[in-house]
Amino acid sequence: MVKTIERKRLKFKDGHTYLGRNMIMDEHPEHIHKSLLEYFKKEDLHPYPDMWKPYEKLSNYLNVSEEKLLITRGVEGAFKQVFETLVDKGDSVGILTPTCAMYHVYAEVYGIDVIKIQGKGPDYKITVEQIKEVVPNIKVLFLDNPKLHLSSHFTHQELDTIITYCNSFGVKVFLDEVYVGWGIDSYLPYLDEYDNLIISSSFSKIGFPSIKTGWLVANKKLKEKLEFNRGAYELDYFSCKSLEFIIDNQDYIKDLKKGILDTKKRWYKELSKNKKFTVYDSKGYVLRLYSEDKELVKEAYDNLYNQKVVVGLVDDVNLVFSVTNNKEIEDIIFNVSLEYE
Repeated sequence: MVKTIERKRLKFKDGHTYLGRNMIMDEHPEHIHKSLLEYFKKEDLHPYPDMWKPYEKLSNYLNVSEEKLLITRGVEGAFKQVFETLVDKGDSVGILTPTCAMYHVYAEVYGIDVIKIQGKGPDYKITVEQIKEVVPNIKVLFLDNPKLHLSSHFTHQELDTIITYCNSFGVKVFLDEVYVGWGIDSYLPYLDEYDNLIISSSFSKIGFPSIKTGWLVANKKLKEKLEFNRGAYELDYFSCKSLEFIIDNQDYIKDLKKGILDTKKRWYKELSKNKKFTVYDSKGYVLRLYSEDKELVKEAYDNLYNQKVVVGLVDDVNLVFSVTNNKEIEDIIFNVSLEYE
């Protein structure tokens, strides 16, 4: 029996722009909408979704065999499988913080103890030695690399050290790569070197969070264990077709990323003029304004909110936000920053 916990669904006010939701803010152009709709055929709506095509497409896209691949409802669906199959009530897992809140939610639901590995300093850097300290006491290490709103990340050498050390204690490593592709390479080519590694990602952070399509990849034996309790159909028909569409339109994704990174570079340059905040870059489409003056940070947050721009507030010392090509929003962000120069 899993634990029932109280959760409140976020309510978003009309007219507010939520830059702190860890997603690309700008809408896709009309021709992309029309192209996507062409993938949906009315004659396909009657039967159950056929999963062979998404598996074939995604397997080729990732360059992994289908026997190692499990399609999930986003990365959240992937680590839900981990909680349901690899850990038992009363076990402990290691979670790097700050991170996705849903790791903690599922841990609480399934009665799993969490050992937090806290990032240190303004950049929340976590060392290999910090991780090694907790490994003997956990069953699974949840490791996201890179973290969207942080500029630090683990190198391939550090990942090899962590995964190998975990394996010596029988600890599985769940490597969340949802933000890979924005500045660092995937660790997927090294998957076969380990028997304790699970790598997960999705299309949510390249502009398609609404389709909730993700995956995990592991060696055949581990993957079969992870899919033991999956449902009959991993995705609905619309998500299957959307997955195919995204894979077929990688030129558009490439151009989308380039445009966003160009915008972020321009924002970074402008925001760096401010002397009271330190601006931090990220391996993605997010920037972060940092100050140890919590009153200053809260005042700036409220100032933006009063202008219907909602950013992320992390640890009371960080304002975190996605960049956008919306000129009105850009002016509000820049002007608020200048007010505290």
